[in-house]
Amino acid sequence: MQTIQINNPEIESFIASRYGSDTQSLINDFIKFVKLSLDDGYPAITKEEAKKRVAKSLQEIKSGETVLLNQEEYDKEIDEFMKTL
Repeated sequence: MQTIQINNPEIESFIASRYGSDTQSLINDFIKFVKLSLDDGYPAITKEEAKKRVAKSLQEIKSGETVLLNQEEYDKEIDEFMKTL
């Protein structure tokens, strides 16, 4: 078992006012927080799948199918796209 020590009076006060002696709810909420914080929303892929995707992207660039933009061109395209939302 590991112990987390909080040395922040504001957070300690918040936890005490919110949970009091209800440690089970505190633990459950902490577990939810950690799981959400560690999940970026994208499914995990294997190293091999990542290599295939990079190789495919490089091939698209070499063949001219995909064009790389400089920062100015990218900013302009993003600005135009955002106006359509």
